[in-house]
Amino acid sequence: MSKTIDALDLKIINSLSQNCRKSITQIAKDAGTSRPTVIARMNSLATRKIVDFSAKINVAKLGFKIASVHFETEKTEDAENIIAKLSACPRLIQLFQEVGKNTFTAIMFAENTDTIISAIDCFKTALNAKITSWERIIYHTGGSFDLKIFIEKCEKTPCGKECSLCLSFQHSECTGCPATLDYKGPI
Repeated sequence: MSKTIDALDLKIINSLSQNCRKSITQIAKDAGTSRPTVIARMNSLATRKIVDFSAKINVAKLGFKIASVHFETEKTEDAENIIAKLSACPRLIQLFQEVGKNTFTAIMFAENTDTIISAIDCFKTALNAKITSWERIIYHTGGSFDLKIFIEKCEKTPCGKECSLCLSFQHSECTGCPATLDYKGPI
């Protein structure tokens, strides 16, 4: 077990995992400690990024599709660029890199299958990476994820593409990037 959390932290985390909307009073009761201690511990857990208090969105309830995209690059410099670009991508749910390799798996969402295909085509060009495989996936546990929500939309995607110039977007096969003014989806 990590030395960065103790038994009291685990009790607080357990209480939050059962219902993250509990009152501080109820969490303190569950953990067997005082309200000020719970507040201090929760602040510490958040500051150290052990617990994330962000809102999650259930993509299935919105009818979104999920895909697993596997790709690789030959150069380490390209790997760093991929991480930077994908970290800004509104469609990215999670990004994994194999230890010691320039091989990645991205879990992404889209409004429909055509948009998934279009987004994967964008990955190829924007990331300068070789897509080795991709598949639609479904989840069996969870289903709620942190999604990047863009209140203020921009002209270009975070990866530098312009949806209005994309043939898939022009032929209504893609809803566009959620970060752009062109976006035709629900978020």
